[in-house]
Amino acid sequence: MSQPFTLYHSDSLGRASNCMYPHAVEVTDAAALAAAVSFDYVAVEYKNGYRNNANFLKTNCLMLDCDNDHSEDPAAWITPQVLADSLLDVAFAVHYSRNNGKAKNGKAARPKFHVFFPIPEQTDPAAYSDMKKQLQMEFRFFDSNALDAARFFFGTNPPEVEFFDGDLTIADFLGNRSFEDLEMPVGATIPEGHRNSQLSHFAGRVLKRLGNTQEAHDAFLAEAAKCDPPLEDSELTSIWRSALRFNRRVQQQEGYIPPEKYNVDFQYCPEDFTDVGQAEVLSRVSGGELRYSPATDYICYNGTYWEESKHGAQAVAQRLTANQLE
Repeated sequence: MSQPFTLYHSDSLGRASNCMYPHAVEVTDAAALAAAVSFDYVAVEYKNGYRNNANFLKTNCLMLDCDNDHSEDPAAWITPQVLADSLLDVAFAVHYSRNNGKAKNGKAARPKFHVFFPIPEQTDPAAYSDMKKQLQMEFRFFDSNALDAARFFFGTNPPEVEFFDGDLTIADFLGNRSFEDLEMPVGATIPEGHRNSQLSHFAGRVLKRLGNTQEAHDAFLAEAAKCDPPLEDSELTSIWRSALRFNRRVQQQEGYIPPEKYNVDFQYCPEDFTDVGQAEVLSRVSGGELRYSPATDYICYNGTYWEESKHGAQAVAQRLTANQLE
């Protein structure tokens, strides 16, 4: 694997009460991964090999679980290949779980697998858990109950594993960027070797922001025009259709917010969660009804004229907070 990662396994298999994971395995190929997941395992090195948050030392692997419990519609189920199509050029590996393809708790059989994303080394358990949460917010089909920094997974015997190679890490993908931020600067080009990954990421984000609209497709084609050399029309069609297929699965996730609602709500989100960020939101959202000057202090617009009213100004700020909380 072009981007290796490390797992730590126990001496047991299928034993939930075990807390000892002393054996490190650097995963560079399928054989190494199979060796690690033949036992119960973790993706974190813990002090003295004892698994708990307080003993967290380091990790270079983001480990998540996909049980496909988000939907009972087989068309909405995620497979490793579907995930790979949406994360073009992002490296990850898969271990199919012990209940893969088996009926469980009265639910039909479906794909179940664990995903390993190589990441830059992390030594902060809270930051590591936050990365998991961020990715789960992006893709709701990942198990929300497996996002802590002391998660273990059951191994299997014999193990079934799969690799999806790429030049990017999931950390590259996770950067809090809107699709506008993903655009190459005016005059810049997308060179060979980066065209598919850039356009795949862009297509996914523009569909999330604008939905399957002509505006979204036009933005995708404008970005594609920056490729040097240009991609064939058939390749562009393939990238766009792949993004559409994945977007349809995303729409079926619990908690999905359609673009028309997301774009309205997005105005209430500050660029950074500080007083300055909140002040910028207040200015953006409420600039038409709230003003300030040294001479008048805060004044608010009552629908007919501007008036000096501290209570009215406070009400404007409170409405903003109420909308943000909602």
